[in-house]
Amino acid sequence: MRKAFLAALVLLQACANHGVRPLRPQELATAPYRDSATASLTGSLMYEGGCLLFRDEDTKERYLPVWPAGSVFNGTSVIFHQPAKSDQRVVVGEEFLMTGEPAEWSQLTTPYYTRFERQCGAPPFFVSAVRPAG
Repeated sequence: MRKAFLAALVLLQACANHGVRPLRPQELATAPYRDSATASLTGSLMYEGGCLLFRDEDTKERYLPVWPAGSVFNGTSVIFHQPAKSDQRVVVGEEFLMTGEPAEWSQLTTPYYTRFERQCGAPPFFVSAVRPAG
């Protein structure tokens, strides 16, 4: 009986470790920097449901920005890291121009992105540059 209980406990732990966990507070989707830019969107960042999303001012569409590795979210702003450039700060709610490349979830094949897709749902957008709107 005791062995059966221990075996069941081990199986439950194995299942729990392979599930998709919720995003941690201030967790940011990142990827290696992509220099290509096929789209420019003007809008602002919003933090809802544990997800940092971008809302396009013109279309009202929401995107999940995938920031270059080295970028950091502190709860009120993103420190945007662009290789060979000074880091830039983008404040949540501040309007700015985001340049980069839209993507499909099927292009992001590593398990790292699964939790972002499940929790956030918005289509991904690889960010290559940011600047103030205007």
